[in-house]
Amino acid sequence: MTLTISLRVPDGIVMASDSLLTIQTQLPPKEEFVRCPKCEGRIPHARIAPSPPVPVSISPNGQKLFCLGEGEKNVGISSFGIGFLTGRTIESHIREFEKISVYGNENIEQIANKLEEYFRIELTKEVGDLSNISENESPIGFQVAGYDTDVSCGKTFLVKIGRRSEIEPLHIKGYGCTFGGDGRVIQKLWKEDPYIPIAMPNFHLLTLQDAIDYAIFLMQTTIQFQRFATMIPTCGGDIDIAIITHQEGFMWIERKELVGVYR
Repeated sequence: MTLTISLRVPDGIVMASDSLLTIQTQLPPKEEFVRCPKCEGRIPHARIAPSPPVPVSISPNGQKLFCLGEGEKNVGISSFGIGFLTGRTIESHIREFEKISVYGNENIEQIANKLEEYFRIELTKEVGDLSNISENESPIGFQVAGYDTDVSCGKTFLVKIGRRSEIEPLHIKGYGCTFGGDGRVIQKLWKEDPYIPIAMPNFHLLTLQDAIDYAIFLMQTTIQFQRFATMIPTCGGDIDIAIITHQEGFMWIERKELVGVYR
């Protein structure tokens, strides 16, 4: 699981993601013993019922926010859901997708459609038959954001891939904030409350710096909440942040880097 955020404000788009990689695993069967009715000895046997899958953190250094393309036609992609597919990281797949599927003249919607097609094929390789996936489960998800050359308003598409695929244009709702992954804390913050008349900011009044600060606030609030809750964290590590503007394209604000012994 993970948390990715994108905000559409008048001056641009802000994208943010955490870096914690988790996988679903099953605990090994617990060895139990029964008494032999004849000799009263203990006979070991394994519990037959399998344990339910649980999330396990394996790395705080996952890359989930990506820049696609060069120049002023940059597109931002953030991933949520599983971090590994067919034995490779999502980052590795994104780079291959960029190499074999993106020609540079696609608009944002076409990128979203191509991304869905590529990862639906890869997910089929992983699970064999997509009908084996639960009806409401989407193992892989993306936010695709950027600007088409003929418009001044940013676009965001939410892509979910499972038994069925969904590609939802979120920018038709205007300025706003979108999350992917574990957004339970954000949903609590956004929940309407008669005692808190303004639960969400006025996105059409936010500057780029305001949007960056709000994205950081949502990310850090989620991470810190999970730190103190009795739960296995699904978000953590460094927070990567980027902005996309119509004039200058994709720009990193904060991005973790590979380091050695002396950083």
